[in-house]
Amino acid sequence: DVVLLVKLVCKVKDDWSQAGLATELVLSASEVNAGLKRLDRCGLIEPHKDGRRWQVIKPALREFLLHGLAYVFPAEKGRPCMGIVTAYAHPGLHPHFSAEMQAVIPVWPERQAKTKGFTLKPLYPTVSKACQNDPELHEWLALLDCLRDHDNSEREVAKVLLREKLAARKKVKATGVSQQQQAATLADQQLDLLVL
Repeated sequence: DVVLLVKLVCKVKDDWSQAGLATELVLSASEVNAGLKRLDRCGLIEPHKDGRRWQVIKPALREFLLHGLAYVFPAEKGRPCMGIVTAYAHPGLHPHFSAEMQAVIPVWPERQAKTKGFTLKPLYPTVSKACQNDPELHEWLALLDCLRDHDNSEREVAKVLLREKLAARKKVKATGVSQQQQAATLADQQLDLLVL
């Protein structure tokens, strides 16, 4: 459900269908349908005003990812293997973390991959395949792996990066909104930084 939720964040500007999401996430259409219903019951998505699709409830998303994800879906680590880089080893994230962190590479197991590291069990078995054609989803899920890892001494860095990604999403959506709404968004971002 978390993978589906993040995929919806990535598709905020795009039209999508449940069948399309199922194909892109390497899930069945019934898994996507059931996942959307669970996300609705949890208060993480709501029906769009057009009545035909769902939209993510951003404050609930932020609250859950920052404060609940690591407890509900803690990172499970395993043996060395070949795989697809994740967490702080992701190319879009590793410049933000210390050299000490970068010395150990977490990967999602994938036989055809060329990177050797230690296993970090993905949120769902099909994650590595779903991310092969969606670099944005890959970066989001890698960042969530930073937050899921209780042994990550730099989780606070990951929290700042997540807040920045969510704020960037707000800016994209804020195009064409009133100055008063933009000021409220900026105030929310400043509050996020004060909380840290």
